[in-house]
Amino acid sequence: MSADPAARHSPTSGTAASRIDGLDLARGLAVLGMVGAHVGDQDAWPWLAVTHGFPSALFAVLAGVSMTLMMTSRGRVRVADVAPDHARRTRIRIAVRGAMLVVMGLALALLGTPVVVILVNLGVMFWLTLPVLRVRTAWLLALASLCLGLGGYLAAKLAEAIPPDSVWGPSYPGIPIIGALWGPYYPALAWMGYVLAGVCIGRLALNVDATSLYLVGLAACGFALARLAVMGAQAAGVDAWSWWIDLTDHSYSPPKMLGNVSVAAGIIGASLWVARRARAAVWPILAVGSMALTAYVGHLIVIAAVGTEMVWEPTNAALVALWAGIVLFCALWRWRLGAGPLERWLTAWSTKAADARVPARSGPVA
Repeated sequence: MSADPAARHSPTSGTAASRIDGLDLARGLAVLGMVGAHVGDQDAWPWLAVTHGFPSALFAVLAGVSMTLMMTSRGRVRVADVAPDHARRTRIRIAVRGAMLVVMGLALALLGTPVVVILVNLGVMFWLTLPVLRVRTAWLLALASLCLGLGGYLAAKLAEAIPPDSVWGPSYPGIPIIGALWGPYYPALAWMGYVLAGVCIGRLALNVDATSLYLVGLAACGFALARLAVMGAQAAGVDAWSWWIDLTDHSYSPPKMLGNVSVAAGIIGASLWVARRARAAVWPILAVGSMALTAYVGHLIVIAAVGTEMVWEPTNAALVALWAGIVLFCALWRWRLGAGPLERWLTAWSTKAADARVPARSGPVA
């Protein structure tokens, strides 16, 4: 391997073997999709409807995939064969990363942008995943199904029962970390379904075409099932306005959640397939995905600097400019410097915490 940093991170190099290009491509699409949801003008470009709901769900699914890959050393070890010390180190790293996401999310909320920051809720979901990282896949899928099917309903009922300004409420002067479980946006009770689905996807052989095709096929079946369930319910006389068949953004109804997680699985499968065949062509998007946290935080800082009219009075000229700026910055940074700044920070501090508690004396295999 070349010692030249530029060669190490160039679009055509086969380096960064520790990363899976297809997952970076999917992450890049997720981040750019969320940016489109925040500052895009859907009235002018109706196709921007795809940026609402799906990208954030994909982001959560990929978080679950990443946690499994941390546990299994990028898929080189089966979950059942992970050494106890390695498992403890991984849990510490994930717990610390969750805490850092919560802190960043709370800090970004102080910017006053009209964007609902996902990081606090995602950090809480990191913590909730810790006890089940090595649970059997069948049980994880069952738990994910419960979250996808009933989590939105439970979150809504809790939100109704608990005043938002109480000490347990989802907003200040309450405790926002606790409120993340059932708040109106990204409630962990429902969204853990996405994360747990991602944990299961991370256990697949992500470097083979059969897995890519399997995920795409599974996604098509899941999405069709969600839509057919709605049509069947309406044909049976269920009120079209019923929450149980609501397909609007952030409804968290069972068919909406199933549709979102299906799309996420399909995008991951397609991204894995494309990245293996056209890495150079999609490399700028890979670069965005390799520093997804940096790109996400950066676009919020831009919104805060430009002004809230960027969200309330969106123009697609501004969207294209922001997309181009994100892609250019990330591509140049990865080409010259490698890992993104916030990603380096997250890795350094979480690894330092793990080293302090469980020194790296053994490999990942039991």
